[in-house]
Amino acid sequence: MFDEPGFIFWPVGTGDSTSIVIDDETIFQVDLRHLEKSEDDADDHVAIVDRLVEELPKVDGSPYLAAFGLTHPDKDHIQGFEELLDRVVIGELWFTPRIFREYHEDLCDDAVAFKKEADRRIAKMIETGGNAEAGDRLRLIGYDELLEEEKFEGFPPEYLTVPGNAVTELDGADRVGAFRAFIHAPFKDDSDGERNDTSLAMQVVLSDDPSEGGALLFGDLKYPTIRKIFDVSKAAGNEDNLAWKILLAPHHCSKSVMYQDEGGSEVLKQDILDDFEAAQVGDGFVVASSEAIPAQNKKGDNPPHAKAKARYEEIVAGDFLCTHEDGEAGEPLTFNWGDGDIVYEGAASAAAAKTDTIAEAIDDARGGDAPPSGKVGFGR
Repeated sequence: MFDEPGFIFWPVGTGDSTSIVIDDETIFQVDLRHLEKSEDDADDHVAIVDRLVEELPKVDGSPYLAAFGLTHPDKDHIQGFEELLDRVVIGELWFTPRIFREYHEDLCDDAVAFKKEADRRIAKMIETGGNAEAGDRLRLIGYDELLEEEKFEGFPPEYLTVPGNAVTELDGADRVGAFRAFIHAPFKDDSDGERNDTSLAMQVVLSDDPSEGGALLFGDLKYPTIRKIFDVSKAAGNEDNLAWKILLAPHHCSKSVMYQDEGGSEVLKQDILDDFEAAQVGDGFVVASSEAIPAQNKKGDNPPHAKAKARYEEIVAGDFLCTHEDGEAGEPLTFNWGDGDIVYEGAASAAAAKTDTIAEAIDDARGGDAPPSGKVGFGR
């Protein structure tokens, strides 16, 4: 499962659980959703914590996760973290400061557990001057002013990453050439907005060349913030940092990415779709981390949205995939990285299945093994 570099998107319902494999000993987990019902063997929702415990490399006999990054502390992005922390050694945490702007009563139990663990690691990073051991490490995503706050006084500035910069270090080791995460957001003036607006947003490539295209992970961001990401990157000449071969559809294939309410009317913002299409490298893939997408939605439905799927299908040169519709039931969508390209593991099996289906149809039309008694054709 974790033997080749690549990206793995787990079927956890309408929620995010993404595993980034740098090598067979270095796994970066972004977000987590472990559902109780997934522990039923008959259910197609994967028990993600159990699978990580089974699949992760072992260090001193314990499952070891090099890093865990939280885009934002909504339940569908953090559920099961307390159990993960109990069962797995996590080398390093990545998080945005928004989690420290919330009241405890506004956080789910797993988000509270994350905050408690982050607080412990902040103290360790300060105490050791940034030389914390694996299991105590932490990377803060935010702005310089954060270090002026009492909570962060003495926090080593080299472990603060300001959006607009790239990170190649993971869990205490520089992985230049094998891992690069360019941090697009949160923006400074979004720090007091809704949690979704402060999602950690990044481009991840498993090389040192962002122009090759990697995975765009934008959390639950909506059109205004995504529009700003593109505008800021273009103005700075950083378009390469938006190049993608995999786009994880923000907010679980929500139409809020490309539709806006303007004067009571739902307006398509074609500009963002054009920008996504222009940033696509080769035959890309759009992945919806969600339950099966309905043929149509009723007004007020939560994501996934059929309208968003339709718009993505218009721009994606490769395939639109859903974690609960494509691939083998209960198994993740896996993309392997090699020689600057990304290959969807399910492509071969999907092609084989299609071939089998065509062969079966022809066989049925011929009456099985017996030769046809008359002409077989289309429309005849």
